Amino acid sequence: MATYYSRVTRKGQATIPSAFRKKLGIEEGDRVVFEEAEEGLILKPAADVEDSAGAMSSFGDAGEVLGKLLRDRKKSFR
Repeated sequence: MATYYSRVTRKGQATIPSAFRKKLGIEEGDRVVFEEAEEGLILKPAADVEDSAGAMSSFGDAGEVLGKLLRDRKKSFR
């Protein structure tokens, strides 16, 4: 398994090495998820909530669910 390094900028940004972006299918503008794990930080592509909203429509109103998810996401960026 290869090891790659990236420097964190003043704004807290870091570059995801191209080998990982290609392997995970991460492209410019995609959202990613950071999860804390016992081993450290896990980074993975985020599911596109808008694309999957129709699949769960029988479980609730998609507009309400999306609204709550967006509010929660905004809070996590503060």
